[in-house]
Amino acid sequence: MAKATTAASKTATKSTPKFTAKEYRLADDRSGLTFILKTGKQKNLLIFDEDKGISRPIRHCPNEKTIFADEQSNFALVEPIIFTHGYLEVSRESQITQKFLDSHPDNVINGGVWFEEVNDEKEAEADLKIDDLKIDLYNAVRKKLNEQDGVYELEAVVAVLENSVAEASGMSPQSLKRRIYQEIESNPLYFADDNYNVTIFEDDYINRKYFVLRAIKEAIIKKSPNDKSMVWVKDNKMIVTAPRGLELVEHFADFLGTEEGMLVAEEIKRRS
Repeated sequence: MAKATTAASKTATKSTPKFTAKEYRLADDRSGLTFILKTGKQKNLLIFDEDKGISRPIRHCPNEKTIFADEQSNFALVEPIIFTHGYLEVSRESQITQKFLDSHPDNVINGGVWFEEVNDEKEAEADLKIDDLKIDLYNAVRKKLNEQDGVYELEAVVAVLENSVAEASGMSPQSLKRRIYQEIESNPLYFADDNYNVTIFEDDYINRKYFVLRAIKEAIIKKSPNDKSMVWVKDNKMIVTAPRGLELVEHFADFLGTEEGMLVAEEIKRRS
C-alpha cells in the first residue's frame, strides 16, 4: 500500500531553488556612472583553474556553455557587461554571466577591487554585529567611567584619537565620554578585534600610542624638524625613521611592539 504524502511532508522535502538571480555592485564610488567591465574579448583575462592547475583565459559569451575561451566554439559571441548607476542585476537564467562574474579577477571575492556581489543576508548579519558591538562599547565606557581612576583610561583613549595628551587632559569626564561615543558611532571596529570583541581598554596599539604621546609631552622624545624621525631630547640622537607615507607617531607606536622597540620603551620609562 502506497504511503500517503501530506502537505507538510511536501513542504519539508521541498528543496531550495538551485538557480537564483544575483545582484552585483561596483566597490568604489562610481555610482551614477556607466561602467563597462572587461569581458576577455582579446583572451587576455586570465584566472587560475584549480582543476587543471593552470591559468586559463575566460570570456563572457552567454551563448556558450562555458566561460573558458579554449572550450568555446567558433560561434562564441562576446557580449558587454555594463553596470548602470553602480549596479548590475543578473537573472537566474543567465548562469554563464553569473559564473563569469563570480570568477572574474576584478571581483572583490577573488582579490579584485572593482565589483562585488550584493549579499543582503550576509550584510544584515554584519549590521547586527556592528549594532551589538556599539552597545557593548557604550556599556564598557560607562562602566570604566564609574571605576576608580577610570577617567584616566578614557583620557588615554581620547589622547590617541586627538593625537594630543594636552587636549585630552583638559577635557571633563563627560566630554571624554562624548568624544569616544563619536568615534564609536563612526568607527566601532577601531575598538574591537576581528571577532567583534571589545578591546577599547586592552588594545596594545592604543596603549603604545598613548605611551608615545606622553613621552613627547614629557620631553623625553621628540619629532625631528622634518617630522620623519623620532629622536631623544637629551642628546638629539635618532631612534627610528618612519618610511615614506607613514605618520611618524603611528609608526613609532608600531615600532615599540617589536623586540628592538621594547628596549626603547624600557629606556623611555627609565628616563621618565
